[in-house]
Amino acid sequence: MKRLLPLVLLALAAPAFAQSATPPVNPASSAEWGTPASAPAAIALPKPPPSAFAAARASTQATGDYFHDFGELIVRVRSVKWIEEICSEAFPATAETNRHAYEVWLVDHGSFVQEIEGQFLVIEGYWGEASETARREGLTVDQLKARVDASRAGLRQDFQVRGMRSFQGRCAAYPEILLTRQLDLENSQADLVRSVRLGPR
Repeated sequence: MKRLLPLVLLALAAPAFAQSATPPVNPASSAEWGTPASAPAAIALPKPPPSAFAAARASTQATGDYFHDFGELIVRVRSVKWIEEICSEAFPATAETNRHAYEVWLVDHGSFVQEIEGQFLVIEGYWGEASETARREGLTVDQLKARVDASRAGLRQDFQVRGMRSFQGRCAAYPEILLTRQLDLENSQADLVRSVRLGPR
């Protein structure tokens, strides 16, 4: 099917959409959330994958391609939880505070999170229509979901490459970051949200 190609591209490139972001207001974070760090000149480290969380803070225009725009949005939505999990694993002392902060964030944004997660049902239905092509490409909806979730590893690496002090500062700032307008994703990412709500067309 003609529209299947963007879906396959989403599966292969979901994490590759970081935008330049304005620095956070909170000085405790000591660096931009999730922006890739430059390696020192003497050490040639591979550049980490772009951070979905940093992209969530940037204003991005939708392309009008449902599958691309859904890829942008779902990784941003999931990044909010991924940050809490990554920080809790790395710094157990932040776990209770950050878990509570995420639960409070869900009080205001949980219905939006459920709506965007529910879009996988739309993809599932569309994928069923294109089952012959899907089999030929060898990619299932479950594999697509797994590739979206693989973005979490890139986000963790993005945090670690800046060093433990910066990483810890970001994790300490997490509850305050959740209160910013950028993390009201339904409104800060309104263009992407509009595109996704229109569905495949």
